[in-house]
Amino acid sequence: MSEEQQNNNLNQLPNLVNQRSNRNTSQIDLNFVQKSKTIQSENWEMLQRVKESLESKAFSNFFTSSLAKLPNFKSPQELAKVLADQFIQNEIKKGKKREAKSAIKIQVSQPQTSEGLPALKTPQIRLEKNRFNQIRSKSRDKLRELEMIKEQEREKEQYVKENNKQNEKILKQKNKLLSKDTQRQKEQDKSFGEQPSPPIKVSKNIRHTISIMKPQPSTPIEINSQSQPTMYSYFLGGGNNSELIKRVFDYRTDWHQTTNTARANFRWQQSNHGYKYFKLNWHKSHKELLNHFEFHPEISNKKNLLLNISAACEILKLNPFDITPVTFAIDFTDAQVESNISAFYNFYNKNAPEQKQLNKQDSQNKLNEIKKKLRIAPSKDKKQLEFQMRDSFTGPDYLWLLKPTGLNRGRGIHVFQDIDNLVELLIDYQYGYHEKQIETYKDENGQTQQKVVQYLLKTSSFVVQKYIEKPLLIKNRKFDIRVWVFLNTDMSCYFFKEGYIRMASEEYRTNDVDNIYIHLTNNAIQQHSDKYGQQELGNQLSFDSVSDYFKSKIDFRGQIVEKMKEMAYFAMKTVATKINKLNRKFCMEIFGFDFFLDELFNTYLIEVNTNPCLEESSPLLQMLIPRMIDDAFVLTVDQIFPIQRDLVSKFPVTNYSDTENMWQLMGELTEIQG
Repeated sequence: MSEEQQNNNLNQLPNLVNQRSNRNTSQIDLNFVQKSKTIQSENWEMLQRVKESLESKAFSNFFTSSLAKLPNFKSPQELAKVLADQFIQNEIKKGKKREAKSAIKIQVSQPQTSEGLPALKTPQIRLEKNRFNQIRSKSRDKLRELEMIKEQEREKEQYVKENNKQNEKILKQKNKLLSKDTQRQKEQDKSFGEQPSPPIKVSKNIRHTISIMKPQPSTPIEINSQSQPTMYSYFLGGGNNSELIKRVFDYRTDWHQTTNTARANFRWQQSNHGYKYFKLNWHKSHKELLNHFEFHPEISNKKNLLLNISAACEILKLNPFDITPVTFAIDFTDAQVESNISAFYNFYNKNAPEQKQLNKQDSQNKLNEIKKKLRIAPSKDKKQLEFQMRDSFTGPDYLWLLKPTGLNRGRGIHVFQDIDNLVELLIDYQYGYHEKQIETYKDENGQTQQKVVQYLLKTSSFVVQKYIEKPLLIKNRKFDIRVWVFLNTDMSCYFFKEGYIRMASEEYRTNDVDNIYIHLTNNAIQQHSDKYGQQELGNQLSFDSVSDYFKSKIDFRGQIVEKMKEMAYFAMKTVATKINKLNRKFCMEIFGFDFFLDELFNTYLIEVNTNPCLEESSPLLQMLIPRMIDDAFVLTVDQIFPIQRDLVSKFPVTNYSDTENMWQLMGELTEIQG
């Protein structure tokens, strides 16, 4: 469009508006006319100043083509903002006027109105997507680069300031001590001079020697900042007994706690919310260590754990349900949800007791009814499960577990018998399930109190897991085993040599699915039982106690603990290429692995927790957990941030040397191959 044509369009716009207003127009047309007149009469000068201030010919074309959009804006200020965002920032500031001309195409179309009135020619601006995306991408990369440079400069300035403050503090303390010594020496000299002494003839040489030996007043010493020990800072996010982390750091005198996350050398939080992993770099002057890997949900999420173990077992031609209980993933955001539900229901019906099994036709009708209630669309691929489950999984009551994938500490877990109960729970969770929990707190007088709190749990991702109905029991009660696994910054994997057994408070029976104190052994749940701690402190037992209990049947440490170590390493290797797929530096993580034993001592991995409980709820955990944390820091924190510390641990554990690190290396994480 030539400049002459553009000026003609500008001159014709009032005439077109007047012609349109003389006709019998709709309310929309009247609004258009009114807004156009208002803008022309009251604010035209302002728009002209915007136009004249931008002398670019390309912007003139852009401005002219945008005039028809005037009725869409409440004020010329809004139009100016849009023009600035779309053109000035992306084109003029970059000095790419030629690119802007080639990237903008103006197409004029003649829209039709419902009443057959001639409509204004509305220019429509269409940017070439590829070119626009290139410009936007370059702009974002440059902005991110500038932000990182500024952040590094701010960090360097802050570091220098903190270091100078620390040096000044140390210098003052030194000078204070030196001044005290000087004053003390003066007093000694004064008292010595006041004592009477007979005159002695002293030669010049002897007098010269005495003057040399006499202490001289000390002067303040200037301290070189490079010779002083480096001070490191750590940030605690709170919750899950974070005071324990502070207690462990208190024995590292070169560390201090900070509330500034930008300057912290080490961050410890319950989740990785707020972590900026893209800033982690070996070459940065300011090193920052984080206690979570970026993609830890690959193993800590129940659904992902199942998928990764199943994929590895498929490569190795193994039955995944020899490692974990029979489990199905049901995710309503997944396109294969219909196929997964069908696979679960077919397996459920096939392995049910005879009195609960349905014939083929009734089974299909029931499945169709379930799909209708859940409102799920058909899947393209159909999955069938061919693996058989062990006899210890089944019993007369045929129990199953429903577990939301994103929750821990036993929250949201339900034991169900009937398929209709499962469908009702799935529907409830998608709309929001109101769960009541008992919370313990201390009042103003320091007395422990309990209150009932209601949570709204809303999720669409679950796993359905077969309940092991023939478990191994201790004193007729269910139990599971908690062990810790540590993944270091260099992707080396460790197993802590001690763990603990979590006991149920109630005796085991399968005919009472509503009593959670029978079925769920999490301490967060059991601590609210009236029978909690009556037989064991904190409902917890040590490995030594269980070894003595089963010594006539099995070597617990030699067989069960070694089996758990083998399974934990296998589970970690299934995510070797995923948990740190962007190769971030300075990440570490402690995982809580939960295992379960059936009556034949078969071992199963139940789940993996990213934020294992650190509450010291028994004398056993008061001994184990601090040592577990401290020894993990020896392998990471003390290696990345070297300090002088006592090699003897401040947290002794029975039967272990205070100089021994209780984390046992299992190996490097390598990809599983067939």
